[in-house]
Amino acid sequence: MNIAEKRKILNIFTFLLIFSLILQSCGYRIYTKADLPFQELYFRNVENLTLEPGLQDKMRKIAYQTLIDNGFTLTSSASRVLDIQIKNYRLITLSEIGLNTVEYQIVMEVKAILYDEKGNKIKEFTPSSPFTTFFRTTRDLPNVIANKELAIDSLIRDICDDMVRKLIFDKEEKHEE
Repeated sequence: MNIAEKRKILNIFTFLLIFSLILQSCGYRIYTKADLPFQELYFRNVENLTLEPGLQDKMRKIAYQTLIDNGFTLTSSASRVLDIQIKNYRLITLSEIGLNTVEYQIVMEVKAILYDEKGNKIKEFTPSSPFTTFFRTTRDLPNVIANKELAIDSLIRDICDDMVRKLIFDKEEKHEE
């Protein structure tokens, strides 16, 4: 081996060593399905307590996919039952140009409730509520509606990611009813 090859191997080894030290020191850890506090879940209900139509359908679709993507098996015979309530939805005007709104803020508050198989409440949490997102738009109505729908989808994805994180990592506490 010549000096250039030794230097190349040393550089690769140094890079891998530094990369592994950074990765381990940042608190990242790979979790498998076996690390989940429970593996099966019955995703029962999404209740929309707001006046915005269709939020429950979007929430159900995105939450379902997020739960599956994070290793949960969704079945009606599971020992854990999850319900979601969309408690608040606000579309706020942030800026106007010539009496036309060009920037909006969407605020959404959600509550998730986890039950055991007997219907006893195990955990109730609000995924870092309220969640907020922003979108800008032009004057034409189809563009406003399309941008609003994209912003709502992004917001619900963030809410579902936070909800799953809390399902996995927060301790379960029995609530007496």
